Amino acid sequence: MVAYSNSRINCFYQCPYKYKLQYIDRIKVEVPDTIETYMGRLVHEVMEKLYKDLQYQKKNTKKELLDYFEKLWSGKWSDKIVIVKKDYTTDNYKDMGRKYISDYYDRFKPFNGIKTLALETENFLDLEDGNKYHIRIDRLACNNDGNYYVCDYKTGGRISTQYDLDRDRQLAMYSLWVRQKYSDAKDVKLVWYFMAFDREMVSERTPKQLEGVKRDIENMIKHIESVSEFPTYKSRLCDWCKYKQMCPHFKHEYELKEKNEKEFKEDDGVKLVDEYTRLENEEKEANGKKEEIKQKIIKFSKQMGVDVVCGTDRKASIKSYSRLEYPKTDEFMELLKKKGLYDEVVAVNSTKLRNKLESGDIDIEVLVNLKAEKVWSLRMSNREKK
Repeated sequence: MVAYSNSRINCFYQCPYKYKLQYIDRIKVEVPDTIETYMGRLVHEVMEKLYKDLQYQKKNTKKELLDYFEKLWSGKWSDKIVIVKKDYTTDNYKDMGRKYISDYYDRFKPFNGIKTLALETENFLDLEDGNKYHIRIDRLACNNDGNYYVCDYKTGGRISTQYDLDRDRQLAMYSLWVRQKYSDAKDVKLVWYFMAFDREMVSERTPKQLEGVKRDIENMIKHIESVSEFPTYKSRLCDWCKYKQMCPHFKHEYELKEKNEKEFKEDDGVKLVDEYTRLENEEKEANGKKEEIKQKIIKFSKQMGVDVVCGTDRKASIKSYSRLEYPKTDEFMELLKKKGLYDEVVAVNSTKLRNKLESGDIDIEVLVNLKAEKVWSLRMSNREKK
């Protein structure tokens, strides 16, 4: 049995190599805590205290909750916590947390609208092939009309659109678990509290939609468990990856940072890339000269009225042709299909096809015998110097 979660599945589709290191090889690395995650974690602890105490008929005042937040902050603070945005101080982030708690308290007091059933749940939803999906709900609540509420607190500085929330898989899977566990659930509402914006947003799913989400999750898991290679996917998320120094994309660069100037210059990789760059520059210069001579040969042929210009050992044949430019529109493609030309003139983009197959967006291997030949490419780019 493997316990999957939204973060685990997302990890694979963000970067299969990171997924391998984290979930298959289970490599542990020390990850510095950031001020944003620290503040968000403490706000969640305050929300848990608020509703846990209410279950025991203890209603905290706003001051008591803010004092509890201050106690948590000072008691758990470490100088290892990283402040990435240097324009802001520790107090700025603490004040943000205080404001989130204060705004939430003012909006929802006296906290008697719905009844809390569970906090920070630790449950699992059964999936195909014996796998399970981790159910960790910040707060699960209900009212007397059979409505259940899956509540999630967000402390980040970005608010989602309704479009994104209506397609969110994580809380949708939580909703499916609620419907299975509580037979009296007439409806399950997915609720996000974007605390930085003092805003509550809601999404709902039909049982049919939830089964579709579950099926999509199971298909993703099947794809994850079927792969044998875990390539790296470079994206802006790499800057926050805890395995960056182990990644094939960045490993050599980190190794070079540890070398002195002499060791740097003697590194075999550095010498090879520098030699390749030198040859590449010579080739560019030669190609530039070749293009210049080419144009002169064409001009000479026009002036002399000839199609072939002879040299000592070789000759140059000059022929003009029209380069066809066609519109990349659906209308044009439909016209080709009507004329019966589409299959003859439209080529398959193998790169896009491979990406679709690897992501699980399409599944056509069962229809045709697709063979993938591994080839290696080399592309040069400038190296950032810091």
